[in-house]
Amino acid sequence: MNTPTFDLVEIIKVIQRNIKMILGISISVAIIGAIAYKLKAKSYKAETEVYMTNPLFGDRLNMLRRSVGDSRLANYFGTEGDVDRGMTMIESKDVEDSVITYCGLYGAYEFDYGNPKDRAKMSNLFRDKFKAKRTENATIICSYEDTDPVRAAKVVDAIVKIADFRFRGYLANIKNNNVKEINKKVAKLDRDIEIFTDSMIALRKKHQIYDLLNPSRQNLLVGAMSPIGKIDAAEGIEIIQNVESIKDQLVMSRSEQIATAYELESSNLDEVSILHYVSTPFPPNKPSGLGFILTTIASGLAALFFSILLFCFISYLKAIANTEQK
Repeated sequence: MNTPTFDLVEIIKVIQRNIKMILGISISVAIIGAIAYKLKAKSYKAETEVYMTNPLFGDRLNMLRRSVGDSRLANYFGTEGDVDRGMTMIESKDVEDSVITYCGLYGAYEFDYGNPKDRAKMSNLFRDKFKAKRTENATIICSYEDTDPVRAAKVVDAIVKIADFRFRGYLANIKNNNVKEINKKVAKLDRDIEIFTDSMIALRKKHQIYDLLNPSRQNLLVGAMSPIGKIDAAEGIEIIQNVESIKDQLVMSRSEQIATAYELESSNLDEVSILHYVSTPFPPNKPSGLGFILTTIASGLAALFFSILLFCFISYLKAIANTEQK
């Protein structure tokens, strides 16, 4: 049995024999596609692009610092690692739940917050509609698709602002914890300084030494000290000098700790944002996806291709059947 050939010439002949049917199917499908486009609810995609500030400058804490060897203090923009952390914050479940609540999406999509299944559906729907990706320029593009263009823009704006607030809140929480620990350290230093002060008073009264001493073993007032009128002057000088030097170190440490605490407390959540807009999210004017004309053309071309393929397949089967009969 010979297998029938089916080359380009045969395909053209098939098209010529069935041209009316092929065109009829293509035009019908194109009309159906146009009607479906008109009847289908339009979907609008709101989009924005943001860049990140270096978190070291996010609260003005390090803006005037001159730290030798720390290259991060020379760059006011976030690093690649900062952008990764920004992506993690933007896509976090905490930000998602806050945005859903803030924008009233449960009511908009007719879900019941008290129903666990509806909450799961809401979360899945949100993740389907929301997309975030980073670019080669170390920026982040956020988009949200919805049938309401105003709501789409509102959701994108809320995502950026809430993620920024959470990011700054994390940094503020770290600083507040540091301040608490510093205050504990200062309180302990206050107690130690008080103990050393009482010891100094007792030693000076005992040895009748009221000169100001420092670790270099010099009298700061006159450059020398006379033992006249003093009790055990040699022993007293050594003991007072040692105690005084320790107390001075504690006082210096206390001043450094207090300065650091004041520096941390001087910044707050409202100083400088971490996430900044490159393009502000506005309600889109045109629906996403193919337009009316492109949808109609694409439907017609797809129908044309598959109808030609169908008639060619039918003709090939007929040719095989005729060959077997012979």
